Amino acid sequence: MKLIGEPSEEQTGESLKFLLPTHNMCLKALRHWTKRAGIEKHITWHCARHSFAVNILNSGANIKTVASLLGHSGLKHIEKYTRAVDSLKEAAINSLPDFKL
Repeated sequence: MKLIGEPSEEQTGESLKFLLPTHNMCLKALRHWTKRAGIEKHITWHCARHSFAVNILNSGANIKTVASLLGHSGLKHIEKYTRAVDSLKEAAINSLPDFKL
């Protein structure tokens, strides 16, 4: 409660604790961020979530952590992101012990 503060006098027990932006405002923010990043491709929130998942998997996060960060309770929906992460595949193969024949 220290971090999020106390409700204002206008807020009642029925109102939201956080005032959230509208869907249109979220899309406007996403367009602003992609423009500032020099990205010319049309980016949707779904695409942004996918990119986030792939990037953190590439950076070494484990699949359970990614599932948790995206709000998924299981791994079923996250497994598709691992297909896009070649470095994880390579690391898995390289982790096998060397066999002398």
